[in-house]
Amino acid sequence: MPALDRIERAFDRLAERSGFVARDNQRQLALLLSDLIESGSRGLFEAPTGLGKSLASLIPAFAHAIENKKRVVIATYTNVLAEQYWDKDIPLAQSLFDEKVSAALLMGRQRYLCLQALDEAEPRLVDLAQDNLSLGIESEFRLISGRGPRETNDLWKKVAVPPVCAARQCPLYQDCYYYESRRQAESASVVVTNHSVVIQDALMRGKDGNGLLGKYDFLILDEAHDFLSAAENGLELELSRTSIAGLQGMVTRMEKVISPAAVKSGVVREWNHRVVQIRKSLDELDRRLNGLGLDDTGLGIIRVTPAELSEHPGVKQTSPPSGPETAMQIAQDASEMIGTFVADTERTVGEIRAVHPDTFLSQREMLRSYLNYFKDAAASATAIFRTEGTAVSYSSKNFTGGYLRQDILNLAPVLKELIWEPIPFACLSATLALDGSMDFYKRLTGAEADFEEILPSPFDFASQASTYVPAVGQIPDPTIARREGREDEYHRAVARQVVEIINACRGRTLALFHSRKEMDAVYQYAQPMIDYPVVMQGKYGNANLGDKFRAKPEVSLFALRSFWTGFDAPGETLSCVILVRVPFEVPMEPTAIARIAWLQSQGQDPFRDYALANAKMLMRQGAGRLIRQDGDRGVICLLDPRLRTKNYGQEILDNLPSDMRQFSDIADAVGWIGLE
Repeated sequence: MPALDRIERAFDRLAERSGFVARDNQRQLALLLSDLIESGSRGLFEAPTGLGKSLASLIPAFAHAIENKKRVVIATYTNVLAEQYWDKDIPLAQSLFDEKVSAALLMGRQRYLCLQALDEAEPRLVDLAQDNLSLGIESEFRLISGRGPRETNDLWKKVAVPPVCAARQCPLYQDCYYYESRRQAESASVVVTNHSVVIQDALMRGKDGNGLLGKYDFLILDEAHDFLSAAENGLELELSRTSIAGLQGMVTRMEKVISPAAVKSGVVREWNHRVVQIRKSLDELDRRLNGLGLDDTGLGIIRVTPAELSEHPGVKQTSPPSGPETAMQIAQDASEMIGTFVADTERTVGEIRAVHPDTFLSQREMLRSYLNYFKDAAASATAIFRTEGTAVSYSSKNFTGGYLRQDILNLAPVLKELIWEPIPFACLSATLALDGSMDFYKRLTGAEADFEEILPSPFDFASQASTYVPAVGQIPDPTIARREGREDEYHRAVARQVVEIINACRGRTLALFHSRKEMDAVYQYAQPMIDYPVVMQGKYGNANLGDKFRAKPEVSLFALRSFWTGFDAPGETLSCVILVRVPFEVPMEPTAIARIAWLQSQGQDPFRDYALANAKMLMRQGAGRLIRQDGDRGVICLLDPRLRTKNYGQEILDNLPSDMRQFSDIADAVGWIGLE
């Protein structure tokens, strides 16, 4: 039976299921994806929330696995959606076919439980885990940990699969959840994974096309609007407290392998000295980075390519006043220190094997992996300031201290070589287009497609939703308020609006902020006046925070960037979304300044061609948290006064669903959609 006929039959069977709501656009998307899989073509599709992208992706993937032996990888940005595919959508899709199709789920390695680490940290939980976990992933472990969210967070850091492990030399290798998932993913016909694994697979892929995921025929990127973020994270070079902590953990692992043999071979004193020295050196490196963060004169742009961008006034102004030497010396010293430890360790291993040749025979691969981890770290440290293509290297600081980092400013050619050219693909998202066009997405990612389509939403926004935009004068312009030192006045005005909105909606509100400073200030002023409970990001883990919000409709949630996309709370628990401010990129960070210089060198307007376009996309994504299913109703509250006073305000509003009625009184907005 041709794949097309199998797809049609699957949808006919689905239509017979109780509770299923037929969507013409869902079947249309499935047929479009089928054409791409069969022809090896590429596509970009805006598929709105509620259309049913998961089944529209799985059904043609299964059909072509049966008919044409095609292997399809489906990747999401969020782990929550990947797990939904696995737990809910794949079993349903499999039930629509007579033939059995093999499927697998593969997450990033640090999403899996390490049984050996668990045995060391909490041995009493090992049997419980083996008896109750099927995948061995973090979300499953949280259900059996018997601890509160914070205690579980701390425990998970100890028991997650590390960046490098013993692998086949581990005594629990055959029971390892991560490696079992990898084995299944290498051969399954349909693989569900996340964007970061796709990036890692592409970096590891050999000439034969094999990587983490095995050789596959077609890639479907769900939540494709966030793929750029995954690529930025996957391709980053950074020297920070986090990377130092990883090295310190690896020293401990190597010590456990080498020390017993060093004692037996009579070189334990030399080996212990090397371990003490590397730990001291890593601690000193941490202190130097933190010192760099405390001394602002050492922060700024160190190097940028193309080289002519270094002459841009903004780049010059952002360069460290004391020069780049301090930051570059830290990176160089880090590389040399790590390289010395590798050489010394290899010397120690050689001395041990000279006395006892059979030592480490069973651990050879493990030691090689550990040493490669250090070698990669040494290479990365020097590569931070060896820029190529369009990139910026800089020193900066965050709440943990100072760090050194390189960011790629133009990922399009990199992704073209890694992702778009080797394998046919389809990008799916509810917010892929901007101003009715895919041009912005294509420009940022380099994804060129044979087919593009914007599918209509299945929802009736005219009756299900309304918008509230305060009248001019109720909230000060945030930019002017900051410039004139009147931020407190701005925060108080926003807080008054938030209080009025939450009380009018009787809780049930997701308030999305652009910065923690703004969120904390508004919460401080608003919380005493709100008649309903409010939870705020930062006090709980993100997963637990979402659960608290969903559990009781009267609860409202104050959240930051991670909740603008991917967060799902259908039903009355989310009846109002507040977008406090248009999320423009702050043009003070080194990457933003270097990007401005690069865009101007390309003859582009940094504000209109990037900052405004990106803000429009984020506003679409934030507003998209509201209507998630047919019965949802609610209000989108847009509190940024610039939407009424700036020319670009109407452009932003035009990218939201066009049939929503707009109000300047929150009571009218709530009343219009009959929110009770």
